[in-house]
Amino acid sequence: MSGSGTGVAPVLRILYREATPFVRRRLALVLGLVLCAAVLTGLGPLALKLIIDSFTAAPRTAPILLVALYALSQWLARSAGEVRGMVYGRIERRMFRTLSERLFAHLLHLPLRFHLDRQTGAVSETLTNGLEGLQMILHHLLFTVLPVTVELATVIVVLWRLAPLLFLVLFCAALVCYAAVFGYSAATLARTARVASAARVQAGAALTDGLLNYETVKYFAAESAVQARVGQAMARSEREWVAFYRRFAGNGLLVASIFAAFLAATTWYATLDVRSGRMTLGEFVLVNTYMLQLVRPVETLGYAVQGFSQGLAMLVPMLGLFREAPEPAGSLTGAAEEPGALTFDQVSLSYRSGCPVLRDISFRIEARRTLAVVGSSGSGKSSIVRLLTRLIEPDGGRILLDDVPISGLPLAQWRRAIAVVPQDTVLFNDSLAYNIAFGRPGATLAEVERAARIAHLHEFIISLPDGYDTRVGERGVKLSGGERQRVSIARAVLTSPLLYVLDEPTASLDSRTEQEVLASLREVCEHRCTLLIAHRLSTVVHADEIVVLEQGRILERGTHSSLLRHNGVYAASWRAQQPDAAAA
Repeated sequence: MSGSGTGVAPVLRILYREATPFVRRRLALVLGLVLCAAVLTGLGPLALKLIIDSFTAAPRTAPILLVALYALSQWLARSAGEVRGMVYGRIERRMFRTLSERLFAHLLHLPLRFHLDRQTGAVSETLTNGLEGLQMILHHLLFTVLPVTVELATVIVVLWRLAPLLFLVLFCAALVCYAAVFGYSAATLARTARVASAARVQAGAALTDGLLNYETVKYFAAESAVQARVGQAMARSEREWVAFYRRFAGNGLLVASIFAAFLAATTWYATLDVRSGRMTLGEFVLVNTYMLQLVRPVETLGYAVQGFSQGLAMLVPMLGLFREAPEPAGSLTGAAEEPGALTFDQVSLSYRSGCPVLRDISFRIEARRTLAVVGSSGSGKSSIVRLLTRLIEPDGGRILLDDVPISGLPLAQWRRAIAVVPQDTVLFNDSLAYNIAFGRPGATLAEVERAARIAHLHEFIISLPDGYDTRVGERGVKLSGGERQRVSIARAVLTSPLLYVLDEPTASLDSRTEQEVLASLREVCEHRCTLLIAHRLSTVVHADEIVVLEQGRILERGTHSSLLRHNGVYAASWRAQQPDAAAA
């Protein structure tokens, strides 16, 4: 789904494209009710005119029928409006749900580079604002612009047929003046609303950022500083919205002045015509009622101008998100079903222009073998994981599985063939069982328990009052770092992948648990291709090959024993971490 431009047309295209047959049928019913209510509202004063004329002349129709007709027109107009609101409510909720699902799905399919440049709070606020803006635009289209247009057209027809030409000219002249004011208002209010909406997004982003990092805030007793930062953003948002409402009020005063001037002119000329006998009392009431009735649609059109300007300002950033290109899906038939050889062929990567992270990296992991990548912080180890899982694409070089570029493989199928144990495990605020089975929906409790045993987590879980139903809290805050990492290991084990990617898998474990988990991982990975990223060198001793990275380049490669004999960077790091070990 995409949108172009910033007008109403892209919004209508989105609504039509996303509407289900159910929504379209209900929408047709709403439109019918809108037209019915507008026509009845426009004809109401005509019935009142006939009643008043019956006071001074012999009525052609029984007065009771005229009164009934007038009351019925008012009742039908309001009843149609109430039924319209009830039917529209169902449409609105369905459209809101559908678009929310589409928005969420689109964001999930955007590449990592997009998310690296965005604040979570800003994206969330943009989505909320966009849906609210879309809701405002649709509401004003159905409940303001369309019925007011039909109602005004009905009034023009009645005045053309029943009133002197002068009053029709005054009525139309008033409409032209209103249209000029509304056109000017739409342009000026749109600019002001865009600035105010952007300020609101930034205020929401600052608020979310403060809540997400509440632990850091408390570590440094920085509540006042963060509160001041959020307060400044909120104050700016307030100033911009006040400026918007001030401008809107000024436009409203101009509209009120136009109304008063044309009402005075109409009443004056109608008074003269009644005194001279050119106009009946009923026609006088008809003309003045229509001029007074013009106030309501004019006011609602004023609100519509405000709503459209505000809604478009809130919607445009969301449409910009939809124009972001999703990850490439891949076009080949599928990924391999058996463990194969993985190759990095002169792969280079930069997150920012002129700042390379990886430079011509080449290595090969044979099927059922383990390759470890070690290096200091910032050497590019985690970027290899992102490239392998296709969270980002390389600037140069190729990544191949059995000599087939992974960029051509179906993305979802390729990622399901990989199990990643990340360095920083983030869990969902759900049960332990849900988090372990996240990568394999439908797994049985017995399978979940088996994976937990391999990760040395089962005994801990059954000691909890709720066992596997224990909720882990937001981002897993109720668990320790080591417990979160073991949940991640159990999750990876449960997926039974072709390739294991272990990014610092034991970084948060104590030495004893580390050895137990490493033994289990070696057993699990024995028949799988494994990429092991580590800073703690005791984790990689068993690897079939070790690659040493430094500033995005490969400095050394070999087995643990050969690298120790080489007495280079790896050997120096080993001695630093294992001072009592032999350096042979």
